[in-house]
Amino acid sequence: MGSSQKNTYIFMAIAALIAALLSFIGNSIAWHISVIDAFPGMMILYAICLAGIGIKWVLDKIGVLKKLPTFAWIMLVGLLVSLPGFPGSEIVVTYTKKVAFLAVCTPILAYAGIAVSKEIPRLKKVGWRIAILSLFVWLGAFLGAAVLAQILIALLGL
Repeated sequence: MGSSQKNTYIFMAIAALIAALLSFIGNSIAWHISVIDAFPGMMILYAICLAGIGIKWVLDKIGVLKKLPTFAWIMLVGLLVSLPGFPGSEIVVTYTKKVAFLAVCTPILAYAGIAVSKEIPRLKKVGWRIAILSLFVWLGAFLGAAVLAQILIALLGL
């Protein structure tokens, strides 16, 4: 494994730490959740990120499942450690409940926006058609969620 690939995983760990710190700040300011209460949950989420990054690094090193992105491994680790019946899942869920979901999403979405901005020249080549396609995708997702919510509300009698 080359030095540049190793640096990529170090960069991911540092980026996850920065996102965790920004989420931590947003969690305490916007949602008024005590820093002391949120700290264990944020560290659990950061540990889950590090575990996913570590799994991806090991699998890349041995040449297995190279196409599966790091994000997928992070999600699988998070899913696994929060499943009922998994040792310690109650602790994970109890502490991570004190971290607001939107506090975590904000820095991640900001990073995604920066990453997408590198693709603007390519988007210019596609032109206005991508904007129309994006609107239809958004509309479909919104309407699909609304219809599903309405069905569930009707079934539950709410």
